[in-house]
Amino acid sequence: MKKASDYILETSKDYSLYVCEHRSIPKASDGLKDGQRKALWLLRHKQKEIKTVSLGGEMISSGLYLHGDQSANGTISLLAAPYTNNIPYIEGIGTFGTRVAPVEGIGAPRYTYVGKSKITEKLVYPDLSIVPVKDNYDGSTKEPVTFLPVIPIILLNGISGIAVGWSTVILPRNIRDIINATVAAIDGKKIKKLIPSYSFLDVDVEHLGGNSWVFIGKIELIDRSKLKVKELPPDLTLDRFKNRLVQMEEDGKIRDFIDRSTNKIDIEVKFKRGTIEGWTEDDAIDFFKLRTKKTERIVVIDWSGTAIRQYETAEELVKDFVDWRFGYYVLRYQKLYDDTNYELRYWQGVKECFDKDLPSMLINIKNKKAVEGKVEKITLKFKLDEKQIDRIVNFPTYQWSKESYLQCKEKIKELRAAKKEYNILLKDHNKIWKIFRNEVVSLRNERFVK
Repeated sequence: MKKASDYILETSKDYSLYVCEHRSIPKASDGLKDGQRKALWLLRHKQKEIKTVSLGGEMISSGLYLHGDQSANGTISLLAAPYTNNIPYIEGIGTFGTRVAPVEGIGAPRYTYVGKSKITEKLVYPDLSIVPVKDNYDGSTKEPVTFLPVIPIILLNGISGIAVGWSTVILPRNIRDIINATVAAIDGKKIKKLIPSYSFLDVDVEHLGGNSWVFIGKIELIDRSKLKVKELPPDLTLDRFKNRLVQMEEDGKIRDFIDRSTNKIDIEVKFKRGTIEGWTEDDAIDFFKLRTKKTERIVVIDWSGTAIRQYETAEELVKDFVDWRFGYYVLRYQKLYDDTNYELRYWQGVKECFDKDLPSMLINIKNKKAVEGKVEKITLKFKLDEKQIDRIVNFPTYQWSKESYLQCKEKIKELRAAKKEYNILLKDHNKIWKIFRNEVVSLRNERFVK
């Protein structure tokens, strides 16, 4: 009998993992939180844009999402926001924020539209046929356990969250650097340091050692009494900075300021004559406190989906990603082999029915069940299942022709060649590694932003 203390410990662990997985901590495999994954799952087969509010409603009505329409709409909108993501996973049509108001500026979901973006097609949606799925909360539908991205996109847009006993802060990286790191890991070479990068911020980055980085805004000195603030570091909003300037103005540290910011930060600050003579840009940056220190904590749901894991560096995660993802490359070709073999047996059964002149036997057969029995007997050596036998039984009469027979033989030839090719790959994993590498390298030629 289980001790009460053991039971409490076990249930506490299960609850902690549940909260981490469903609300706060991303999976190492696809870098997504639970709600984000569900939104992208529902979007995968939609060929046209859909209203944000409609997709949010579908998340709830499908039985995949339980946290209300406001939360669902917010999840979708943030996936499409260009000023919170290096590359949005969802294509947004309408207002999805500005540099001045990256989140507050997102339009109401009933007025905006969303669709699949190029990055979801190229990086997230490959190998959909082998994406592991599970029952939703009540078993009424299936949902993905994880997507199978080609590169570790968990490092692309950055993500943070706080859960029971855990918190995570993963900084964003440049997609080209992630691609190159993945290729290096496949080749077994040392991965260059992955420096955090914000595509929508023109900031400088300095490594302080370990997992700590400092991000520095931009200032242009105009003359002895005037300068221009051209960029703010991450986590410093325009409103907060303007409040800081108002306080400085009240304290007499600056004379006044003019904010001309739109999709770029553009704030002119005036001082008393000669106040900033001799200043360097670093002096001005220090004066306005335009340095933000961030310490990265790469805390993720591990590759098995059953535990929390913390990585010391992004480079370590890339190495483990490559090993994990390769397993699904093998699974891809195993499935292709199995599917091809399945289809081959069907067409061999069709040919056997041609060779045994099945059509001439149908005259004396009374019903469909008798036809099924005859087909099963003729094709016995190919071990066809009920679905395959049913396909033959429903073969249109006009297709029992010489032309169809020749097409059948050609189909068998093609399937045998494909089966042989997949078998060669499965026996030589080096060839599959090469395919993996080539697919990652090909991403270098893609333009993921307009």
